[in-house]
Amino acid sequence: MGYFYGILVKGLNITPLIKALPVIPIEPGNTHITITYIGDKPPSQEADDKVGTIATSTPCFTIRLGQLTLLPSPTKPRVLAIEVTNNEQLSRLRTAIISTLRDSGVAISDRFLGDFKPHITIAYIKTKKVDPHALLENARELGIERELTGKTLLINTISLILARENNYREITRHRLKC
Repeated sequence: MGYFYGILVKGLNITPLIKALPVIPIEPGNTHITITYIGDKPPSQEADDKVGTIATSTPCFTIRLGQLTLLPSPTKPRVLAIEVTNNEQLSRLRTAIISTLRDSGVAISDRFLGDFKPHITIAYIKTKKVDPHALLENARELGIERELTGKTLLINTISLILARENNYREITRHRLKC
């Protein structure tokens, strides 16, 4: 996958609920919100330091989890995710990070730059032959949405993360101003 800036999410252990679905659950330590995907080449130390400066001047904030969703689209889903609502501060943080990276000469390979849909990926869909409506209905019947919807999460760090298959490794962590 490559490098991206994101928020590692702790405390969402819904893997036991997801195992009954035709999906591959995200490992609890890999649960995250992607802020922006960079690509196969990491940003320079100088660019990452500038992202750190943004972080330390950004007040901590909370987000709220919304409904289950299928991404990139409900008709051709590859991911089961939970929407992030109350995300104005997250969007502003993302805009500042992207602007700083571009000003630092970092090439950003994010296909979804203009279409930010903040979410937490909770599982990858195993097959292309899944009935999206049935998958969402089954997930709701298992109580996954009920377990997550409305839950609030404190955002107090952002990280540069390297993703290789199912292994997500935090490269740097920047604390927000709490």
